[in-house]
Amino acid sequence: MNKATPSDHSRRCDLCRNRRFRLLHEWPVGDFWNPATVPLYVWQCEDCDLVFLYPVPVPENLPDSGEWWSEERMRFRRRRWFKTRWEKLRYSVIGHRRERIIGATRRAVKSGRFLDVGCGLGELLVTARNNFDCVGLDPSPIAARAVRKLGFPMIESTFEDADIAPKSFDVVMMDSVIEHVLSPALVLRKVNSILRMNGVVVMNTPKFNGPAYRWHRAGWNGFRHGYHTFLFTGMTLGRYLEKTGFGVLRYPRRDRILDDILVLAGRKVSGDNEVNSDQ
Repeated sequence: MNKATPSDHSRRCDLCRNRRFRLLHEWPVGDFWNPATVPLYVWQCEDCDLVFLYPVPVPENLPDSGEWWSEERMRFRRRRWFKTRWEKLRYSVIGHRRERIIGATRRAVKSGRFLDVGCGLGELLVTARNNFDCVGLDPSPIAARAVRKLGFPMIESTFEDADIAPKSFDVVMMDSVIEHVLSPALVLRKVNSILRMNGVVVMNTPKFNGPAYRWHRAGWNGFRHGYHTFLFTGMTLGRYLEKTGFGVLRYPRRDRILDDILVLAGRKVSGDNEVNSDQ
């Protein structure tokens, strides 16, 4: 795979639709941080600062055909043992992040139908089930088997390919999902279409340009090299919400100067037929 700039293939920025990009980082085949069989390149839009991977490896270029729950993928996580212990200590003091994000979500929507996109092994569904009528969605067969064993309805599909009735949910949770999609604009328009009016989408994603990125640069874990296709600041993700028919909410929200994780939510304020679309 040769290094081709997005402009070489007439690619437009997914957010602002302009065509000026700069190369931020590259990892050749064999680089410690590159698990793929092809080189990896991350670009930034010169007009809106959106960061994205291009070209995107196909599943066959990644370990275990891109299976997210592969142990081969997990070996690229820096200081995994330390982070696991630190999370346990932190959660014992301030509560588990799943409890906190569901609690914050309930400040916006008290109850209703809840779709967990990229639900993984179902831990968030278990936390949400006391307040919401929960449904899981994930393309991984490993995740689908685990969620069905927990007793939840399960859609085994990518979100883009899933057949979901319009206006059928009150909450769409995207916990560590929006950074994996091929077009955040198209995904959020579909989220808009399946939410009832005043429904809420909640997103949790690595925060680009936080302290961890500034310290580690090309070795930042947030790249999940080869797996994360887009990376966001609070500004770029907020612009996506506004572009796709949502008003940005004050809660749930996490976007402080020292945060490495970005949490942003939007309430549906216009129907999918009213959303400004230029794609």
